[in-house]
Amino acid sequence: TAVGRQAKLFVCILSVENKINAFRSATPPYQVLDELKTNTNNYALAVLLSVNVSAYKGDIPRNHILDILKRYRFDLPAGIEHDYANWEKVTTAVSYSLTQTRARVKKLIRDAITQNTNIFALAQLIVHGTPCRPTHVIHQECNGGEKYWNLIDQRLALIHKLAGSDAVKATRAFRDILKTDRNTYGAGEDYDILDVIADDWQQRVDDVIAGI
Repeated sequence: TAVGRQAKLFVCILSVENKINAFRSATPPYQVLDELKTNTNNYALAVLLSVNVSAYKGDIPRNHILDILKRYRFDLPAGIEHDYANWEKVTTAVSYSLTQTRARVKKLIRDAITQNTNIFALAQLIVHGTPCRPTHVIHQECNGGEKYWNLIDQRLALIHKLAGSDAVKATRAFRDILKTDRNTYGAGEDYDILDVIADDWQQRVDDVIAGI
């Protein structure tokens, strides 16, 4: 009868629901995998080195990396950005990666100043072990412990303010900083920093930061 068929259908639905609930209960809590950490570490440096980044500390670089993760997914579970508890784990991992990357870069710069390392050698050290490649790099001494990146951000913000939307003016400002650095710490004779076009990998990072 129709009532009997509806009753059987209802029982089947309940059975499926119970199986789904049992599966969910058996699923272990989400953890950020090593593969995602590796991707995050590489993209952390790429974001900090991007020509489009407007700050090195705070929410701005972190959100850029999160946007990259949302776009390219990697091993992220579908819809995890809507699961606030688990997405917080990803956000925390990204923040930690940025903190570690900034600390590493700061140490390399400090050591380079002490050892009078030229700018290209410093750039190679900074990007070593990552897909990044050195083109134009800023090597600037900045005293002040925890205030280091705050002062760097202030200088970056000033450059953006003075240049406005004019990329040529911004490039000229970075060239002046680079020139001062090379005059102070030496340029060496075994390299020349050219206007190299970013490779596809770095270009993808720049595009995400630029909102493209």
